[in-house]
Amino acid sequence: MLTQHRHTSGDVGTFYNQHTDVYDRALGGNIHVGYWDDEADDSPMQAATDRLTDLVTERLAPSEGQRLLDVGCGHGSTAARIVAHHAVQITGISVSDYQVNLANSRPQPPELPGRAAFRLADAMENPFDDETFDGAYAIESLMHMKDKKAALGHIARVLRPGGRLVIAEHSLAGELDGPDAARMAHAYAYFKFSLTTDMYGELLREAGLDVVDHTDITENVRRCYESMISGWRDAANNSSGETSREWATAADLGHWFFFEVPELRYGLLTAVRR
Repeated sequence: MLTQHRHTSGDVGTFYNQHTDVYDRALGGNIHVGYWDDEADDSPMQAATDRLTDLVTERLAPSEGQRLLDVGCGHGSTAARIVAHHAVQITGISVSDYQVNLANSRPQPPELPGRAAFRLADAMENPFDDETFDGAYAIESLMHMKDKKAALGHIARVLRPGGRLVIAEHSLAGELDGPDAARMAHAYAYFKFSLTTDMYGELLREAGLDVVDHTDITENVRRCYESMISGWRDAANNSSGETSREWATAADLGHWFFFEVPELRYGLLTAVRR
């Protein structure tokens, strides 16, 4: 089931213009969650967030010369890690002009096996021609899209037959009700996102994509949540007035969302275009 939300792509872009630097500091130079093998794993944050990128890349199984689409590229850290190890061409898109500028300003030494380029574009109005890409990935980006059906339809359209889509994202194990539903609506409005309860299964099938793997890694990513909340708290403490109150709201909502919603899950999903 999909929860409707009213924010626009422009709202999401503005949100990430403001939040990208805080996420970057909290998450070790990346802006997505980290992965730890188990409680004994003492990897630092950057190693853990890099490992999440590596898990996505493994599921893509990129081959030399392939073209990949990074849907919601952030500030380019994920693509930078992939092209540092694989001879592929990555095109990243984001609705945040700040993120696109950061991504395009990353040094790409000529000895890297692959290359990456980034542009301002909306995945719900994907500008690329049919069957342009051999693979695509979306890390914590589809949840920000108002029209998820359109976004997934476009991703399927620009993938070649047999091309893989890997999604890394939060979802809900079931619907919330009562006060929790109202507070989740507040979180959706603040963070400019909404979550599915089936990890896009029905929409992927409708788009012509077959799910071949869905792995729940909720317990492996939990450790990064406290760091994210600390990042918002630090931002609140280092600002004043309405700005400080906004960051404090992020920390309060984030704490509730991450630690008091048992339905919250995080998964890796791989689908293949028919």
